[in-house]
Amino acid sequence: MAPEIPYAYLTPLQAAVGVVQKVLGFRPKIPKKTHPKVKGLLQRCWNQDPKDRPEFEEIIEMLQQIMIEVGDEDPADKDKHCRR
Repeated sequence: MAPEIPYAYLTPLQAAVGVVQKVLGFRPKIPKKTHPKVKGLLQRCWNQDPKDRPEFEEIIEMLQQIMIEVGDEDPADKDKHCRR
């Protein structure tokens, strides 16, 4: 997303408390050019209720599908971005 460090003007504790309490909309801004499905996935991952967040397997599947849709990925190379 962005090359800068999120909340660089805050201490780590201030940033963590702000995110948890949703003070001042403490979520990184999503760039306007972000693919709509990536934006939706990020918003789901940020859901306050952990039960409403996607499972990690679903996140991987969604990201792989997005890469295929935008023509940036060959399904055979799906593991090249994963650390082991």
